[in-house]
Amino acid sequence: MSESQHFRVAFSADFLDERRQLVFPDIGLRRLDAEPGLKYDFLADYRPEYTPEQLAPYDVLITLKPKVTAASLAGVERLTAIGRCGVGYDNVDVEACTRADVALYITPEAVRRPMAESIVLFVLALSHNLVWKDRLIRQGRWVESTRRLGREPRGRVLGTIGLGGIGAEAVRLLRPFGLARILAYDPFVDPARAGELGVDLVSLDELLAGSDYVLVNCPLTAQTRHLIGAPELARMKPDAALINTARGPIVEETALVHALETGVIRAAALDVFEAEPLRDDSPLLRLENVILTSHSVGWTEELFRDMGATDCEGALAIFHGHAPASVVNREVLGQPGFRRKLARYGGGRERAES
Repeated sequence: MSESQHFRVAFSADFLDERRQLVFPDIGLRRLDAEPGLKYDFLADYRPEYTPEQLAPYDVLITLKPKVTAASLAGVERLTAIGRCGVGYDNVDVEACTRADVALYITPEAVRRPMAESIVLFVLALSHNLVWKDRLIRQGRWVESTRRLGREPRGRVLGTIGLGGIGAEAVRLLRPFGLARILAYDPFVDPARAGELGVDLVSLDELLAGSDYVLVNCPLTAQTRHLIGAPELARMKPDAALINTARGPIVEETALVHALETGVIRAAALDVFEAEPLRDDSPLLRLENVILTSHSVGWTEELFRDMGATDCEGALAIFHGHAPASVVNREVLGQPGFRRKLARYGGGRERAES
C-alpha cells in the first residue's frame, strides 16, 4: 500500500520534546497502532501557526498549541477533522474550518475533573496562605509565617463565571467545604441544570459583589475578552480572591495587577495570562498575593491519557466513516463537502486488507 493510500493522522510537534521523545506517557497511540491501513506522524517542526504544507498530507490533525487559521487551511483538501486537546479552541478559526469542510472536535470529558481539582487546589491554597507561608519558611521567617491567619471556604460565597463542565464539577467538589452560597453567571446555562446543582443564577455584577471567591470558567470569545477589567474588579469585595484557569485575556491583566497592588482585591491565582509564556518583566512576578502557574496546573497523567484517547477515538471514527464526538462546528456535519470526505473512509479496515 502506498503512503497516499494510508489514512494519515498528524500530531503537532509539541507532543514531543527536543529529543523527539513523547512528553506525555500515554496519549492513546495504542488505539491507532491496532489499525491496519492507518499511519500517524509527529510533525517535524513546531510553528506557532500551521502552514498548508504541514496539513495537506493528512486526514486528521491532533493538536496542542499551534494556531489553525484560514491561511493554514488554504488549498488543503484532504484534511477532514481536527482534534483539539482540551476544551478551549480559541486558537482555531472555527469558521475557516467549516468553510473548508473540516470538523473540529474537543475533549471536554477528559478536561473536566483535573481542571476542577485544580480550582479546588487554588481555593484552598489561597484560603490557607500556602504559597506565602512556604516562601517565608524558606527565608527563615518562621514566626512571621504564623501570624497571618487563613480564611476557610466554610460559610463563604463562591461565584463562577461559566457553569459548563469544569465549572459544574468545581461546584460539586467544593460543596462539601460548607459554602454558604454558590452563584453563577452564565447566559447560556439551563436554569433547571443550575437548580439541580444548587447554584443561584445571577447577573455578573451581583456575582462580583457577593462572592468571596470568583472563578473564571468561561471560554474566550469576542464577548468575553476583557470581561473582567478595572470596573468589574472594583465591584468585588476587598477581601475576595480571583481564580482564572480558563483563558488569560478574559481578565484585563493591567487592571488586575493594579487591583492586587492597591488592595482592591485580596489575592488571585492564575494559570493563564494575556501573553504566554509570562514575560520575565511581568509585574505579576513581584506580587506576593498572587499564585502563578504555567497554563499547566491541571496537567496530569490522567488528563493526557484521557485527552489522547478521546482524540484518537475521534480519528478512528473518521477512519471508519463516522463523525467524531464533541464536534464544535456541528453545522459542518451536514455539508456536502464534509459528507463526501467521510464517504472516502468507511470500512477502512476492509480497504487496508484489500
